[in-house]
Amino acid sequence: MDNVVKAILVVTIPFVALAGGGYVMGALSDRDYLTDRFNRLPKEDQKEIGLRVGGYNREAVVRHWGALNEDSRGLDAQRLGLEIDLLFPFLYGGALALSLMLAWATLGRPFHPLWLIAPVAVTVMADWIENLVQLTQLHRFASNGSGSLQSGWIQIASTATIVKLVFFSGSYLFVIALAVWLVGRAMNLRT
Repeated sequence: MDNVVKAILVVTIPFVALAGGGYVMGALSDRDYLTDRFNRLPKEDQKEIGLRVGGYNREAVVRHWGALNEDSRGLDAQRLGLEIDLLFPFLYGGALALSLMLAWATLGRPFHPLWLIAPVAVTVMADWIENLVQLTQLHRFASNGSGSLQSGWIQIASTATIVKLVFFSGSYLFVIALAVWLVGRAMNLRT
């Protein structure tokens, strides 16, 4: 297979896994309902807490989940989304690892594979920590109200969110860098 085709493939695999998995998660967890509820919040509170690069605190979680507290549908959809999201790291983590390893092998294994897999492993672990803590806190919120949320645990989830987003972005940028390397090598071979 031509290096340019492999470069396109390694960049596309994680993107398709992320977009496809996100679509399926949204469809299964009633994301349209959640989005409608979140869009009623002030602008700074509309973004899902699991996608906030700057993290979040207890008060932000209270405001965010409070928008879902009008009926059981909102909190149930949030819980289901978090449960499904425990499986999602297998999909995007596997896609990232596959792309990285394919590019790495095509380039002749130029460095130790741990440099490829470690950031993906950190991403996946951070995502699981984030989701497990959020699930626990959501259960407390649904059962006992906002006063039962634990600031320390929410800070752990927030830190895990930041780590997840940073390491995912770094891993995908590494995929792109390896794809550029593949294209550069293909161009050198043709001249």
